[in-house]
Formats: sequence, C-alpha cells, structure tokens
Amino acid sequence: MKIDVHCHVIGNGKDISKVDEDVFLYADDNQLLFTRMLANMVEDELVRMEGDLNKDGTISTYEYFEILYKMFVSSKEIDGIVLLGLDAVYSPATGELDRKKTDLWVSNKFLSAKVKELNRRLQNETDPRKKAKRFFFGASISPNRKNDWEAELNFVLAQPEAVLIKLIPSTQHIELKDERHKGFYKALAEKKMPLLCHVGPEYSFPEGLRNKKLDNFRYLENALKEGVTVIAAHCASPVFPTIDKDEIKEFYSFMKDVNAGGEIKLWADTSALSLSTRLPLIPKILKTFPAEWLVHGTDFPIPVDGWTHLPLITHDITPKEYIDICRTKNTLDRDVKIKRAHGFSDSILENADKVLRMI
Repeated sequence: MKIDVHCHVIGNGKDISKVDEDVFLYADDNQLLFTRMLANMVEDELVRMEGDLNKDGTISTYEYFEILYKMFVSSKEIDGIVLLGLDAVYSPATGELDRKKTDLWVSNKFLSAKVKELNRRLQNETDPRKKAKRFFFGASISPNRKNDWEAELNFVLAQPEAVLIKLIPSTQHIELKDERHKGFYKALAEKKMPLLCHVGPEYSFPEGLRNKKLDNFRYLENALKEGVTVIAAHCASPVFPTIDKDEIKEFYSFMKDVNAGGEIKLWADTSALSLSTRLPLIPKILKTFPAEWLVHGTDFPIPVDGWTHLPLITHDITPKEYIDICRTKNTLDRDVKIKRAHGFSDSILENADKVLRMI
C-alpha cells in the first residue's frame, strides 16, 4: 500500500470546551506576524482548490475534510493517508492545560471518529479502486499531561485505525529528553506504536518559533533507548537554508548509529521536501539517505508548488516531467511526481507498511 504518513488536520472551531466535537483553531491571542501570514497563505491555497464550498472566504472543518476526501479518492498515486492529530499544550512544570498557548488542538476522540466516518464513506464507493483506499489515525498525546496520558494512550490503542503518535516538541512544549517521559516511551515501545516527531525548524505555529531548541533530533535518543521506533519528519532539514542551520549530515550520522544493528529503528519522512525553499537541499538529501530508511509524506496543507521545480535546473528534471507535474491538479499526486522526478525511489511510498502499527 502506498501511504502518505504526514497529512495535517485543520479546522475552524473556536470553542476549546468542544474539542472532541470539532477541530480547535485559535491563535489570535498568541499570534506572530510570520505565522499569521503562513496561515493566510494556506487558507488562500485551500480556497483556490475550490474548498470554500459556501463561498464565505474561509475554510471550515467540514470543508477541509471535504477537500481531503475528494483529493484522496481521486489520487492515482496514494492508497492510504495518515491524518494527524495534535494534542494541546500542557505545561511541563504543572501538567495542566495551557489554553492561551494552544493554537491548534485536534483531539484524539474527534479525529478517531472522523477517520471511522471517512472509511465508512470509502466503503460506500462503487469504484473498487476508491473502495480499497484507507484513512489512518495519527494520534497525538503529550507526555506532559499530568494525570491522564496513560488513559489517553489506552483510548488510542483501542482504535484499530491508530497507526502512530505524532508530536511537535516546540509547539507542544515537550522536552523529549526529560527523564519523566520514560514511562511514556516504554508504553509506546511495548505496544509497538511508532512516534512521528517533528525535528528541525518549525515555522507553522507561534510556539514552534518561540521554542525552536526543543526540535533537536538528538533529543530522540531517550525514546530510541526505550525501544520506540521513531520517524523523524522532514529528514531534519532546514526550511530556509540561508537562515536555518543545515544539520542533514549530522542527522544522517545519528541515524547511522541508531540503525547500525541492521534493524531500522529510526526512519525519516519526506514531508515538505517539495517546498520551494528546500529545492537546493534535494540533491544532498538524495545522496545522503538510503531509500530503505525513508517513508513518504506530503505535509499537506503546506503548499506543494510544482512550477518552481524547473527542468534541467533543479536536479535533472526533464521538460516532459515538468509539464506533467504542472498539469497535475491533485496535490498528493503532484508531490509524488516531484519527488520521483528528482530521483526518490518509489519504494519509499510503501515503506510505511514496515513502520506503522497496522491492524
């Protein structure tokens, strides 16, 4: 099965008390200029994708899932897609919910129910190709939760669609190297639940910008020592190579040490590598990471720009490939075609089967 392991969920719920009924998205009380601009850019792109069904200029939670569903069922390249939750910000000191710093909360109960609903919808499709597709549940549990991370994990484990746990340390104020998280890691390892963790610069969330130091790939060491299989997002690559520190080689050395025994314990995903700012890094990433250590991801709704991947300039893309990329309207397919044209092996599309908790 060809799987996208990295697809975000957004919405427009404003009542945090109803987080199990809707996506909570409200950053106005905690916003930064850059993240406000990025949020507007993403919403504008979704509107251009004809996602604004009621023509009010914004994308509701319902409309976002309609975009995802339409895009997924029409994809010729992707058979499975992991929809990612995002737990709230819980104080590392007290374990209590920090409402102001929680800008996006996609709760496990909400997303689990939504994934089930979407899969039932797939089963009602008459086209066998569409019927065979599957949505997966990428849960998110902050180990900072004071009293209930175990209960939350038990809920997730009871969901057959749950395939991984997703964390963005900077955004969620999670100190990965905190010894207090040892029990959390042990539980993930025991239940063979992989951890998809953001590493490298985070620009999508205000708290991500404020706490960049928490997104250090070296801090994954504690989880790996406890036996957790980890997927490091974006190959730990910088978003803006002229601004962010490039630690691709250092991350590869870290992966090489972790995977030295033959078993792949640390993977990397290719999400957001089609981003225009990462174009100069693609040859280096291709040369550095073996395909057998990579899994495919898009990072949708982060835009996938095809036109910037110019033929004969950006890593030997041919004019024919370029025209095909630019003509491909489906974002999931465009991302695959971009990576294929640059030289990424198609095998990365199916590697997720070796990593995810598949029931």
